[in-house]
Amino acid sequence: MRTLTFALACVLAQSLALAADKPAIRACTENEDSFPWVLKDRPGLTVQMLRMVEKQVGGKIEVVPLPWKRCLDDIKNGAVDAAFKISYSAARATELGNYPMTADKPDASKRLLTDSYSLYRVKGTPVEWDGKVLKVVGTVGAQSGFSVVEQLKTLGAKVDDATRSADDNLKKLVAGRFVALALQTEEGDTSVDRDPEFKGKIERIKPVLVEKPYFLIFSKQFTAKNPAYVQEVWDAIGKVRESTEYVSAAKSFK
Repeated sequence: MRTLTFALACVLAQSLALAADKPAIRACTENEDSFPWVLKDRPGLTVQMLRMVEKQVGGKIEVVPLPWKRCLDDIKNGAVDAAFKISYSAARATELGNYPMTADKPDASKRLLTDSYSLYRVKGTPVEWDGKVLKVVGTVGAQSGFSVVEQLKTLGAKVDDATRSADDNLKKLVAGRFVALALQTEEGDTSVDRDPEFKGKIERIKPVLVEKPYFLIFSKQFTAKNPAYVQEVWDAIGKVRESTEYVSAAKSFK
């Protein structure tokens, strides 16, 4: 019994020592709802995933909700260690922080999730999108700081991205301040379906504008100091995303 107790004490001491060696990660995210991934009133799926990742790596991840543009500025200057959920662009990889990469491409096997952007319009509005060509006369709304803004501009749209909240943007759409609105599809569908102000008035245009993976990225400063730990966290994200525990949580999330 004494031998067993001593062995257990050694294992516990070793685990505590390993955890102490790993720096806490301050990870910012947006301070608005993005259903089901990030929510203000309860842990969204992405936060639940990161709690599972903590168990895998034996370290702490502190979630810091911030206005999205502030979050991007803070990871750029090293005021936070990481940011999520964020899609890849070459400019972001150069200016903001480090993504899990394979050669010169982001490693989708280490993504947090996959989501898409879609266009929404008031029913009957003459806006068309066939997957290649956007036909629209007037202003298209988008959430401030989001990557879809550049895509819309490339498609020739006049874009208003002054507002972050999905619901506030939908109100602008109903009021006629936009002829169309680009939102992340999961969030857009949820917002339209749950609010009588929008349901029955607004419809989603198919196909989606774009589908892409989203990541936890690390500041260049944190990565330089902790390269092995950064890779360990990314590896853990890939394992947790495919785990029975997380898949079950995602299926039952409402």
